[in-house]
This record gives sequence, structure tokens and C-alpha cells, in this order.
Amino acid sequence: MVWWKSMIHRSLAHRAPLLGLVVAWGLGAVLAHRGVVTLPAPAWAGLALAGLVIAWLGRTRGRLWVIGLLLALAAAGALRTDQNRARPTEWDALGLPPREARLTLRVERLFASAEPGRVGGLATVTGTENHLRDIRGQRIQFFATQHSLSPRLFSGVEFSAVGVLRLVPEHPPAGGDDFDRYLADSGVNFSFNRARLEMHATAPGGWRRFCQTGGDRLEHSLRLGLTSHEELADLYVAMMLGQKQELSATQKDLFIRSGTMHLFAISGLHIAGIALALNTLLAVLRMSAGARFVVGTALLWTYVEITGGEPSAVRAFWMVTCLLGARRLRAPGNSLSALAVSALAVLVLDPHQLFSASFQMSYGIVAALLLYGVPLQERWLAAWQPWARQPKAEWTVRMRFTEWVGRGFLGAVALGLAATLVSTPAALGFFGLMAPGGFFVNLLLIPLSTLVLFAGVAAMAFGGLGLESLAYLFNHAAALLLAAMQGAVDWSLRVPGVSWPAEFVAPWLAGATSVGLLTLLAFGYARGWKKREGGYWAPFVVLGLVLVLGVRGVSVAAP
Repeated sequence: MVWWKSMIHRSLAHRAPLLGLVVAWGLGAVLAHRGVVTLPAPAWAGLALAGLVIAWLGRTRGRLWVIGLLLALAAAGALRTDQNRARPTEWDALGLPPREARLTLRVERLFASAEPGRVGGLATVTGTENHLRDIRGQRIQFFATQHSLSPRLFSGVEFSAVGVLRLVPEHPPAGGDDFDRYLADSGVNFSFNRARLEMHATAPGGWRRFCQTGGDRLEHSLRLGLTSHEELADLYVAMMLGQKQELSATQKDLFIRSGTMHLFAISGLHIAGIALALNTLLAVLRMSAGARFVVGTALLWTYVEITGGEPSAVRAFWMVTCLLGARRLRAPGNSLSALAVSALAVLVLDPHQLFSASFQMSYGIVAALLLYGVPLQERWLAAWQPWARQPKAEWTVRMRFTEWVGRGFLGAVALGLAATLVSTPAALGFFGLMAPGGFFVNLLLIPLSTLVLFAGVAAMAFGGLGLESLAYLFNHAAALLLAAMQGAVDWSLRVPGVSWPAEFVAPWLAGATSVGLLTLLAFGYARGWKKREGGYWAPFVVLGLVLVLGVRGVSVAAP
């Protein structure tokens, strides 16, 4: 009984005071971005300074210094959000219509596109005609047509194009264009569509060229031996390198409707799995712990850059690095603090990431795992004591196997329930999908995808070293796993009630539900998930009420 209590106490003992700073910064970003409070930059800066003064004067007066510090962070978050977007107010005042323009753009990142000859993404305006000089330096969304002689575009390339320039609404109306809302939430002010690429482009720097060449070589290594299984090879490349454009329309539909499309986004699951695979590979090479951390971090960052430097991948990299770095410095292994540090760093660099689906889902799910999943997992594992009265030395193989399977199943279910609390309202709000069956499908697919990641890392490493026969072996192992995953998804969607289109009755309910659930998880964690306060059932009771009262099904017309 003492051991059971100590396990629960350890899982609930972490504290993360920086979470308060993240919340304050995020609140300021929301106020500025949504236009709830509109102040000029000097006013926000003055509020931030006033907050610091209050914190300094109140450092010996109870909680006054906390109030001052939170005020300073909120004002700084609002100021940074306005500066990050840098919206040219005169365009709003004049109400200028779309017009043809010739722009020079530097590619920031590309969007996946299955249409041949079409390319789109985000870029920075580096050159314009003289009458448009006020938009130089702006981030812009572009969508262009490429011809066979057009320059190949990838991150860092500068190119010229002629197209239609349009101002993105600062606050797109609810129920309006979802893509405009995505652009506005990303801090993008302009859209450049129906563009035609001109024949010349400026080559990127050496690092960008290295990443592009490295990406081509990694893809070559992953396709070794799979030429007769092109569909599985495309699935493999999509999972390992985040190239979702390699997926066929049928494959995309399968994984979206089953709630497992996240397996093909370079995010927390990928980065954590690849970090573990790299650490294992370096340990086999007999590297010391310190050398593994340095070399592994460098290789992991290179992988993030090669796969396009997606914001979700960068966030996951910093989460993993903060946690591993704390352990290397022999700081307390506090995952909550590592999560808070990485979130604050990401939002300082780009506060508009707060409004993206990937940020909310990745940080929300990790927070739910730490606040709810891990304590529940440890509680269940402490209670799972089969044959407790019999010494383990006398256990049979069957008994050991049963105990091991039980621990794995209980642990996976606890973490899956935690992820479901955050992913359900997010999937409804962002994707209009209710997929209760995705919980069970993910229980099977996530362990299998981790094995695919291990095989992929080994294949890329051996392929890069010229040991193609070993790369063949690992690629075929990965292909077998991917075939099983695709078959499981296909079978699951034949079961009635696995997923269906749905939406909140009011759009604001999506954000309110997510914030409310995370607040409830933080409260439950701080209170030790006491039974008299609802225990581990409370969040699901709240979620159930919201789903019953605030969600409606959506009818889909037959094709």
C-alpha cells in the first residue's frame, strides 16, 4: 500500500510555474489578434513596463509581484503579436481590390499538392514594383503554376512571378472562407494566386541546398527494394518525411475518416520516436551519454530541416530537446516545465502559432498526457498486481506474459483516454469530424507506426552509408507493417459508428471546450484527482455534456 501511494505521489509532484507565464502571454496574443483590445504599440509597451514596475515594487508584498509580472507578459504578448503580423493599416482603410502584381518571393515552406504543375506555400516578399514597396517583408500565401522549364521550388529559393494580389481580411467572419481564417490566424496579410512563375530564380544558401539534397537521398533510401510496391512506398515516404502529397486520394480519405491522419504529420510522435531511434542507434555505436545528446540533437534538427521545418516539427523538437537537456544538466525530470519552456519559446518567436490546429493539438495533447494520462496510468499499473501473493521467481511464462500484456494495455488505454479529451473538440472544431472509433484504431496503429519509424531510421542510416542490402531489409519490414496498418484502417471504417461529419452548434464552443477541459485537467492534477471532487471521471462527464448539448451531425450529400 505504501508503494502504491508513493507511485501516485511521484506522478502528481511536478510543478511548472512557467505555465502561468505561457497563459499570460497567450492571453495577450488572443486579445490583440482577435481585436478584443486594440492599442498602438507604444501603449502595449507602456503596459508591459508598468507591469514590470508593479512586480518590482510588490516583490515583498504578497502576490502583487505575480500580478505585475502577468500583466507585463500579457502586454508583451499582445505587442509581439501585432509586430509579428505587421499589418499595413492603410490597405484596410482604402479597401483596395485585388490587382495584378509582379513579386519576388523567398519560399518559407511549401504546401502539399497532388496536382501536377501546381505549387503553393508561404513566402516572404523580397521585391516588388515601386508602387507596392510597402508590402516588402510581408509573409504571403502563394499558389502558382509551374511549367517544365520553371525553376524547382523549395525552402530558401527566391523566384519572380506575376499573379493576382489580394488582401486577406484581418478578422474573417464566422462561417466564411476557412482558408482565409487559416491565413489570418497564421499572421498572413496577403494572398498571391493564379500566379505564373518566371523562368529565373535565385539559388538558396548552402544549408538549404544541403537539406534539399539530403531529402532526395533519404527518399531514395526509403524506396530501395519497394519499386514493385509503389503504394506502400508512397505511404512510407509520407510517414517518414511528412510528404503527404505522396498519398493517394483513397489513402487520405481512409486515414482522415479514421482519425489517424496525424501519423503523417512530422510532429510529436515522429520526433519522439526518431529521437529514441537515434539514441538507440548511437548507443549501439558505443557513444557516451553526453555525445549521444549532442550528436542526436544535431541529427534530429537536421531531420526537421530536411523535412521542411514544419512548425509542428520545430515545436516537437524543442519539447524533446528541453526535456532531454534538463536530464543532461541533472535538473529534476519535470516534463511539465520542459513543456512550458518550449511553448513559451515558440510563442515568443511566432505568437500566431497559438491559433493553429497543430499547436493546439500537439501542446494540448502532451499537456493532457502529463496532467491526466500519466497519473491515471500509474494508478492503474499500481493496482494491476496479478498473483501478488506468489513470488515472481515462481511465475510461469504464461503468468509473466499475462502481466506484461496487462501493463501494456492499461498504459496505452490511460494515455489514449487523455489524448481523446483534447483531440475530440479539436477535431470537431477544425475538421468537422466526430471519430470515436479513432481511439481504438490509434491503440493499434500508434505502436505499429513507432516500429515503422525505427525501421525507417535504420533504412535511412544504412542507405546513407551505402549498405543498401540492409536498407532493403528494413524497408521490407516497414512495408509489411504499413500494409497491416492500412488494412486495419480499411476494415475499421466498415464498422458502423466509427466516424461521421459533425460540428459545434456555435463555432466559439470549440475553443471554449478545449480551454475548459485543459483548465479542468490542471485543477484535477493540482488537487491530486480526489474522488470526492469527481476524480478521473470529471473531465469525461464535462466532455460528454458538451457533446450531447453542443454538437450536431452534418448531413453529407451523396456524390
